[in-house]
Amino acid sequence: MLRGMLLAVLILGALALSGCLFVRAPSTGVIEGYVTDYRAGAPVAGALVRAWPLNGEAPRYTVSSDYYGATAVTNSEGYYRLVVPEGLYVVEVRKEGHGTSRVEGVKVASTARVDIVAYPAGSPTWSLTPPTVTISGIKDGDTISGPVTVKIDARGPNDIFAIYAAFGKTPGASYLTAPRAVYSNTYTTGDFTIDPADYGVAGETTFEVVVYDWNYNRTHVIYRVFVTPGADGTVSPPQAPTDDILTDDVLGVLIPARTALAVTLCKQLGFFSLEPEAAPPGGNLYVELRWDKSPDDTGTRTGDGYRIYRKLATETEYRLLYTVDATGDSSYTYRDSSPDLRVGLRADYRITYFCGSAESVPLEASATPLPMWDVRLVSPTNEAFNVSLYPTFTWAPTATVGTTQFYQMVVWDMGHGPAWGVVISTLNETSATFTGLPGTAFERLIPHRMYHWGMRAALGIDLNLNAVSVAVNDGYTAVFPPVQPTEMWVFTTGDW
Repeated sequence: MLRGMLLAVLILGALALSGCLFVRAPSTGVIEGYVTDYRAGAPVAGALVRAWPLNGEAPRYTVSSDYYGATAVTNSEGYYRLVVPEGLYVVEVRKEGHGTSRVEGVKVASTARVDIVAYPAGSPTWSLTPPTVTISGIKDGDTISGPVTVKIDARGPNDIFAIYAAFGKTPGASYLTAPRAVYSNTYTTGDFTIDPADYGVAGETTFEVVVYDWNYNRTHVIYRVFVTPGADGTVSPPQAPTDDILTDDVLGVLIPARTALAVTLCKQLGFFSLEPEAAPPGGNLYVELRWDKSPDDTGTRTGDGYRIYRKLATETEYRLLYTVDATGDSSYTYRDSSPDLRVGLRADYRITYFCGSAESVPLEASATPLPMWDVRLVSPTNEAFNVSLYPTFTWAPTATVGTTQFYQMVVWDMGHGPAWGVVISTLNETSATFTGLPGTAFERLIPHRMYHWGMRAALGIDLNLNAVSVAVNDGYTAVFPPVQPTEMWVFTTGDW
């Protein structure tokens, strides 16, 4: 008996050493990203993020549940991280007072990046169930060699607000994600044709659909597809831009030509659009990339475009960020609004031109975002009386941002309407004296009249960092989004 037991132990030991008794654990990967607010990409903390296998059952959170699933709660920066076995997943975000946001088809091999927008619910009494999306004419794993006819149907407890579709990117608001197909207030797109050449994609890429209902629940579907490349060959790189970015009528060039310019917006805003933003706008920061076309970009070649790669200072390798279709235009612009951009964190970019499997050497650039700041008015004080007809205006920045501070203050004669005003521009000066404009209605201010005054523009500029921080842009320039001033004061003049 003892010999039999000893023999059994020896056999089990041999099997263990040979690995025959071990069951290999499935390989794991990571799903991580940021949950951001729809307006200006502010972090959304405390959002519940969960993931489960595609075509599988959503996690059940009960005592008797046999599958709890991967879950996380976003931190103060809106960041989350899930560890899951390799495979295809659904990632869902829920936050009280917000519509539910769901991404279907997330492929996990090592690390999958999924950034999600949290949009306030239209009504707390409406359903928070995301729409069900059905796509016909294209499926995951397809090889595509030209235009394809697609139909997208969406159903759910709420009416459908918008259906977006694009190759190679997450489609949404036009300011950040054009071109894209968009259909509004309909449950179906009907049959429509979409051409990957219009999106500048080739090789392994994605076909992505985003659907919003009227309660701002969101479903995002990702298909991985292969677009047949065009001909091989050698192609020329994109060229550095030559046009100045910002010029003042009085002070001349403020920001000369730059391939990369980091822009910090010092107040929240909605990026010009009432549309839900399916692609996260990325905080108050974005980097605007500008380049002139490659000599090989004729606008007539099929399957060509520009690839944008980026490496943050915290990263060791460049990753493909975006693909821009080649149209033959003389110049191009792309805004990187990723939520992992940070103040003081350098971002390096490489822009290449490609056609088929041929890709040029890169045009390189970098930018480091500046911090936020604001401007406070000092004098004449608000509602002051007996102010001089040739007053000195004084203001104070809340912080010194950039190596150069550009200000433009404005005085409005409200008696003649807001169109009657005078502007004064300064560099690094926080006061300006109104000396009159001979031959105009502003030779001097009029006695006993009420005027408004405030800042029309306040920009902190650092050309060494390729960055600008916009504290105020109240109609001064269309180069940057509008940023309203914090204060607008009134005063009344005195006697002659």
